Amino acid sequence: MKPILKWAGGKSRLASRICDAFNGPCEGTYYEPFAGSGAVFLHRKARGTIKRAVLSDANGKLMAFHRAIRDQVDDVIQAIAELPREDWRERYYEVREAYNKGPWEGPEHAARFAWLNRAGYNGLYRENRLGGYNVPMGSYARLTLPEPACFWQVSHLFRDVELLDGGFDLILPRIGQGDHIYCDPPYVPLTATANFTAYCKEPFGPEQQRKLAEMAEHAATKGARVVLSNHDVPLVHDELYVRARGFEMVGQPSVARAISRNAAERKAVGEVIAAIGPRKRAA
Repeated sequence: MKPILKWAGGKSRLASRICDAFNGPCEGTYYEPFAGSGAVFLHRKARGTIKRAVLSDANGKLMAFHRAIRDQVDDVIQAIAELPREDWRERYYEVREAYNKGPWEGPEHAARFAWLNRAGYNGLYRENRLGGYNVPMGSYARLTLPEPACFWQVSHLFRDVELLDGGFDLILPRIGQGDHIYCDPPYVPLTATANFTAYCKEPFGPEQQRKLAEMAEHAATKGARVVLSNHDVPLVHDELYVRARGFEMVGQPSVARAISRNAAERKAVGEVIAAIGPRKRAA
């Protein structure tokens, strides 16, 4: 099941491998605190390996999009039909300006979110420090939007799913025995000049990366299974997801990236899929 949204670092191609890292169906509640496009959730839900689920993201505008798809999908489809098609290039910045004015909830917001996602540069979502969406227009031959059937399928899979605004620390008090947590945070940068964590105006730097690793360790002692994705760089496997602290490297995929403006620079980069838990709390 493919997501509606294109998303930087989206996990559609790796969803099956990430699912395997959980070692079976989720007996408790499934959590995704970096929801993004929801690729891994949709994969697992469509295959029946999760029942109860809670998705959250620090980007509240993204979560408002997902809630509208869950609760008002027909209205979202109608609102998208009213947005530019043939003259989309001439009106891209008009739609972007309307999106930044809000409101950031409901079918109209969700329609603009989906439209900009497909009309903007490489499906990138980026905000400035004031929270304004500032992605330039994409260089596509034509505007391609998902078919209504895709919206209906995703809406069905989101039914009864809790969709929350907030970062990963929002779910920590709720984690318990048998729960599964998948964490796909903004990645540790490959180089000092390749840092991209601007999915929303709040930063996600080294301090947040370390706090997330600590959360995963704590969740494991509560009987949960945590799977995390990140770049395959020394900071990740030597300081964050350390074997001596209970982490295991269950996969090291090589994934193509498509954010760079220069097509020649869109090379495959190394990633890690790490996992921890469940484990007993130390006496």
